[in-house]
Amino acid sequence: MDQHQRLVDDLRLLRERASQYAVYGVYIASASVVIATLLVCYFMFDDITIDGIILAQSSNIGLWAVDCMPFVFAMWGQYASFRMASDANDIIQSKTQTLREALTQANFTSKAKSDFFAKMSHELRTPINGIIGMSDMLIDTKLGKEQQRYAEIIKSSASGLLTLINDLLDFSKIEAGKLELEEIEFDLRECIEKSVALLTQQARAKGLTLTNLIQPDVPNRLIGDPGRLRQVIINLIGNAIKFTPTGEIVLSVKNLADVSGKAQIHIEVADTGIGISQKDQSKLFQPYKQVSNSTARRYGGTGLGLTITKELVEAMGGHVGVKSQEEKGSVFWFSVTLRKPEVIVNVVPSPAQISLKGVRVLVADGNIPARVGLVDQLRALEMDVQSIGNGNAALQMIRAAASSNFRFDLVLVDMFLPHLEGEDLGREIKSHAETRDTILVMMTSAGVRGDAQRLNQLGFAGYLGKPIPPEDLQDILKAVIATKGIEEQERQRMGLVTRHSLSEIRKKHSRVLLVEDSDVNREITLHMLTKLGYSADNAENGRAAIEAARQQVYGLIFMDLHLPDISGIETIKAIRALSDMHAKSAIVALTAGATDAEVARCRELGVKDFLTKPIDKNMLAETLMRWQALYVPQTSTAPAPTTPEPTQLKKSPQEINEDDAIEADPKLVAIFIKEATLRLESLRQALGRGDTQRMAREAHTLRSSGAYFHAAAIQQAAEKLEKMADNNQLSEAKSVLQTLEDAYQRLRMRLEKTGIKQP
Repeated sequence: MDQHQRLVDDLRLLRERASQYAVYGVYIASASVVIATLLVCYFMFDDITIDGIILAQSSNIGLWAVDCMPFVFAMWGQYASFRMASDANDIIQSKTQTLREALTQANFTSKAKSDFFAKMSHELRTPINGIIGMSDMLIDTKLGKEQQRYAEIIKSSASGLLTLINDLLDFSKIEAGKLELEEIEFDLRECIEKSVALLTQQARAKGLTLTNLIQPDVPNRLIGDPGRLRQVIINLIGNAIKFTPTGEIVLSVKNLADVSGKAQIHIEVADTGIGISQKDQSKLFQPYKQVSNSTARRYGGTGLGLTITKELVEAMGGHVGVKSQEEKGSVFWFSVTLRKPEVIVNVVPSPAQISLKGVRVLVADGNIPARVGLVDQLRALEMDVQSIGNGNAALQMIRAAASSNFRFDLVLVDMFLPHLEGEDLGREIKSHAETRDTILVMMTSAGVRGDAQRLNQLGFAGYLGKPIPPEDLQDILKAVIATKGIEEQERQRMGLVTRHSLSEIRKKHSRVLLVEDSDVNREITLHMLTKLGYSADNAENGRAAIEAARQQVYGLIFMDLHLPDISGIETIKAIRALSDMHAKSAIVALTAGATDAEVARCRELGVKDFLTKPIDKNMLAETLMRWQALYVPQTSTAPAPTTPEPTQLKKSPQEINEDDAIEADPKLVAIFIKEATLRLESLRQALGRGDTQRMAREAHTLRSSGAYFHAAAIQQAAEKLEKMADNNQLSEAKSVLQTLEDAYQRLRMRLEKTGIKQP
């Protein structure tokens, strides 16, 4: 189209010049008439007068011919201009038609190329995924060393081929100008940490240290394309691992600026590798080029990775660059600007309120084994299931059902259905009023980046890779059904349900709050939760817990019953009174020993379970599985969780096993010593004032925190003090307190030998 416009402009200029030259000709001819008339008058009459000019004109036939010249030039100019305009128009029409044909052919070629790559991608990825999956299964079997090595080579080769196919597909999209980005809300820290985790083992196998440093001011929740961002990070880290023989690789993330609801994120990948000369740096970010032929031979690769990285970063409105010296390592960096999400009240119903029993679902998949397996899983969830193997038949079934009492609530569609592909089937379903409300989920074994955004706009609610993991199936179905009844614009803003978004949903609906006033107990419990894969908010007292609950509905709350300001029971009561949703939160009481009255009161307030301090990691894991996740799959035959009897809460110090406590690392030792010193001082002051309530609470906390260090003497003395305070019998409390302090000093001497880190 640019060539066409240039041609039009050139021809218009040519016509203007032709008309201009014709006007000049008229001016020149007119001037010639005047000059000739004056000369004839002068030579005939030796003077120039009006009468002489008239006489010269009337008596000299030659002047008549000169007088005609302006008219001849004018007519010639008009004729030439007309002919030139006509010729120019013919040329423009011809060139325009040629350009249109070329553009049509280019669009057809580009579409054919994209379709070809999409089809080939599907055909190639399916067997490659099979090779990788079967290789994993083979590696997990009992193999000899040689067989193990062969299986790992097969897996590595297949993974490399899959990466190459992905790169070529991305590059073809870039060339065709069809690179698409998603706009969804995601957790930036989780995206970065998962990207690093994918390559950690690869770095370790090469003897490299791979770390990531995320600055505290980097926001968690942002809006962008997490898949493409992860691709860029993996490309850069993968290159760093490839070109770093020894040393370390550090990924660092910082927030450069926050402006108008946006965050400018700057990410660097620094390595101690071979480095790149100033001359060779100019070859980077160009397709099919590496810094030298020897590098290509030694390290392999197509040279597309950095090209795709550059295009992706620039598509996200960012920049990419490199700083490097030979033999001194490299720093590849990029910066992108991502939007911050608005604070919007969540309109999606809680998955706990959704039942799959009796939901009518149609599975449309041409792969018979995959279809049969999925149907069996859905029926095990008590869903009403039908299945079909081609798109046209599926459309007929859906339309027929829509006009009867049997309407499909949910349709699971394979992307590459025979006779009518999944995307076209979805378009047909959403284009008719009687079927528009049907919930659609796309399934594919060859997902391509950009599909999700297109399918979201088309009206699909979910986009899932095949095979769907059985452990995720129930959660996924609940999540997509939860979108029913939501305004389409709002649903599109929320985005498709994918395996990535599923982890976000689980995290959102299974938030954990730990309420614990002891620094030691809090540190240890948070440590255990982290090891079990959970992140938890924490509160040091009852008022902080109530405020935290007011800001967020937690799926599970661990509540210490002995808090410094408000008792745990009063805190539970206040949280239950906040709203109906808070009344449904699962609460687990933490105690080093609850009385019968406390147990009874907790049960009245809906406390689901009790955990005895010191907390056992296995018991904590079981409790989390029982209560924390509204999305944890529950079979119909699973027994309902039962609250332990009060007798299960008691555990004497002599019964404590070393396996019940986590390793006393120096940081934890420092926290314990600092806290125990303050609590012993508080005990002495409380005893002096006769403050039995404070004595009982401080002794209770020392008893539970001492258990983590197998301090039986501390536990016994603290338990005696607690009972004395509860019964208001303080006659021997001073001597018991001295025993407690002596036991603490002995423990402190042992612990300090391990070394202390400041908490």
